[in-house]
Amino acid sequence: MEFKGSRDLPINPRIIQQMAMGTIRSVVDAVVELVTNSDDSYRKLEQEGNKTTGIIHIFVYRLKGGRCKELKVWDFAQGMTTDGLEKALEFAGETSGFEKGRSVRGLFGRGLKEAIISLGEAEIYTIQANRLSATRIWWDAHKRKAQYSPILEMPPTDSQREEIGIETGSGTLVRIKVTNEKISVPDYKTLKPRVENHYALRDINSSPRREIWLHFDSYKRTYYESRIGYECPPSELVLEKEFRLPGYGDTVKVKIYESDEPFDPPRNNPFAQAGLLIKTEGAILDNQLFRYQNDPAAFYFYGEVLCKGLADRIREGDWGIIDPNRAGLEWHHEFCKTLESTVEQALAPLIERKKKELEKGPRKETPASTKKMLRRLCNLLNRLANNELEELEVPIEPSEIYDLIIKPELANIEIDKPRTFSIYAPEDLVNPVKVPRAEVESDNPDVQILTREVSLRRHLRYANLYHGTFNAVGRVLGAEASLHARFADTEAIALVKVGPQRKKRKRRKLVAKAGGFVRDIVPDETDNPIQRTFYEAGIIKIFVEFPVVAKYLGPGLDGAETENGRTMLAELVGEAFCRAVAWQRIESGNPTPIRDQEIRTFNSVVNELQRKYLHRIHDIIMRWKFR
Repeated sequence: MEFKGSRDLPINPRIIQQMAMGTIRSVVDAVVELVTNSDDSYRKLEQEGNKTTGIIHIFVYRLKGGRCKELKVWDFAQGMTTDGLEKALEFAGETSGFEKGRSVRGLFGRGLKEAIISLGEAEIYTIQANRLSATRIWWDAHKRKAQYSPILEMPPTDSQREEIGIETGSGTLVRIKVTNEKISVPDYKTLKPRVENHYALRDINSSPRREIWLHFDSYKRTYYESRIGYECPPSELVLEKEFRLPGYGDTVKVKIYESDEPFDPPRNNPFAQAGLLIKTEGAILDNQLFRYQNDPAAFYFYGEVLCKGLADRIREGDWGIIDPNRAGLEWHHEFCKTLESTVEQALAPLIERKKKELEKGPRKETPASTKKMLRRLCNLLNRLANNELEELEVPIEPSEIYDLIIKPELANIEIDKPRTFSIYAPEDLVNPVKVPRAEVESDNPDVQILTREVSLRRHLRYANLYHGTFNAVGRVLGAEASLHARFADTEAIALVKVGPQRKKRKRRKLVAKAGGFVRDIVPDETDNPIQRTFYEAGIIKIFVEFPVVAKYLGPGLDGAETENGRTMLAELVGEAFCRAVAWQRIESGNPTPIRDQEIRTFNSVVNELQRKYLHRIHDIIMRWKFR
């Protein structure tokens, strides 16, 4: 079809770009949103008593090098009228039906637009009551606006139906031409399990009322077609119970299953099998192990938490419960924090039991000479940690912070050397805001702000405060500037002056754990571990039963005296140490990651630490004389 003319999508251009990039970061993210929309459409028909085919088709074309050329998703559900399609192009509309009580996941009614704008441009064809409505959506780089063509409406011809893939009845096709060069797609063998296992699609993929097909084509002229499905892993139901949320009274239904084999953990991994799916009325909103996200004993458990109260509060207008970028629930919200605490109490005895079970059996004693070397290594690691974990914040008195404030309020900054400033806000100022971010600017171009948007997160030590950091750097000696932070109709100001660089002075240090950042390095003989090494509560564990590790190190770190064993031990200790320090640095705001770039920032810090310190760890182990 030929589309003519253009109109602006009814939303601020900057906001649409932010939402698109925050919601859609890969082809799989787009598939999740589009398949969810198709499932929602089928659900509406089924809730009205209609029979449906439940068929959803996904088509992906992969170019050389992994770039995605085209993505199509189509269904045979209710379709849309022209008015319905026009409304679907609005943002914050009630297109999903959720607000009216229907049980659907499309809580925002906006995944369609984000998928298109993030990937490139698209054509939408939808048929209802034998009327075809169609439009085109794209990002106009010249106008810097999201555009759509005036909607065409007509009775569909047989050739049009054949091209759309909806030869009879109603349905919708979304055809996206991927122009974003950053969007890649894995090969078929990788893509299929990712679509099948994505936590947000598991109920859809496992539903007997749905039939989902993946079609995969590529520049190699290889074509694959297979049905998508999800089956829960073999397991035993170990907990099925209803809880009441303290202070709210909402009922929460918890089911937890235990497997004989550990799974991948859910932290930053939407395809992981471990974790509890947080659900509300047909919507999977998150996959969590809460404070056990890094505990190997927790990786044996999966299940679901059904909380109707989440849906009720969203319908009442409390959208702050859900992360605005569809990254799950907003766990800083008071209701979510209570839900988290309640589920953790249910998980705790199961995980403690599993820990004791994994620790059963005799453990080979680590030789005295190896222990002595490990103590020396711990001393080195603590010195390195102290060097890295510098206290960034100016000392504060929490009771004196009743409004937005920048610390320090007066500061001299050294020329061409970034200085960190902290923003504080009291809890009552932050709570009403869905996305707690402060905007920072300088009134003098000779003093530059390196982080213009600062996310405010609950303070690690003071529960009633929110905190964020930004960096400023002076470019001209003697320049003076006012730094302005704005948030929720309030403003804070700090005054700075640029001076010469000074000689290094002794810095205040932060030791993260009593007794040192690393208190011990121990072998762990857990069967079939999911990772090679792990840092927790000051202990670095070396999992000697991990397949690659077992080739060089055994129980009691047997083999550590060999050349290969030394190298393996140094790499494992360095990996655990650098990852642990990197997480603590990021959580302390040094550096503050750009939103949706947390993993990239984390990897960058890990690489930086490895370049600085890995050779020193190797030196101690490689030169040690075992006796």
